[in-house]
Amino acid sequence: MVCNFVETIDGKGTAQGRTALLGGDGDRAAFRLLRTQVDAVVAGTGTLRVERYGVLVRDEKMQAIRVAEGRAQQPLAVVISRSGDIPFDIPLFGDARATVAVYTAPQATIPETEATIIRHDLAGGQDELAEVLHSLRADHGVRALLCEGGPALFAAMLGVDLVDELFLTLAPVVVGGRELGITTGDALSRLLTMRLVWVLEREGNLFLRYARPADRGQVG
Repeated sequence: MVCNFVETIDGKGTAQGRTALLGGDGDRAAFRLLRTQVDAVVAGTGTLRVERYGVLVRDEKMQAIRVAEGRAQQPLAVVISRSGDIPFDIPLFGDARATVAVYTAPQATIPETEATIIRHDLAGGQDELAEVLHSLRADHGVRALLCEGGPALFAAMLGVDLVDELFLTLAPVVVGGRELGITTGDALSRLLTMRLVWVLEREGNLFLRYARPADRGQVG
């Protein structure tokens, strides 16, 4: 699984509660291009709600890249919610081009939407996220999954060591205050090492790519 985030110099992942103010043209271009390279995109319900997600690949040139490389025109959207508190009012669910795999509690109610929804009931337990990834591969043919946050989902994925790569844009701004970082919640039981693959720069933004070592080594 690949994750993609933008972060300020002082370690904040949002400004005024959203990521939109942090990323410049380069970050937005990288964000869109990453969506062409995966089979599915997952985001937490808070991120979906705040960022008002719509259909994932809107630009026809980006759609053409996906098709030329043997992928569907639109990646599968993935939602994971134990509570069932899913923002069905966002544009994503009102777009007939979208297909959404929803992993939620058995008692959760899913309304009729313009988007195609494929429901999966969460079993619960320690291996829940790993089972979701297994289902995405077995039931939907997902080989490459992109996680776009938020911090709680990213932290949960890190906690069970499901993250293979991290694309991180370091924006040349300072926000201060109590804005969220790119992770939240309890600390990991051990530090996870990541290997720096490359660094790019544009207009003061640093584009960092990290990968977990092949041996999945831990320190601490």
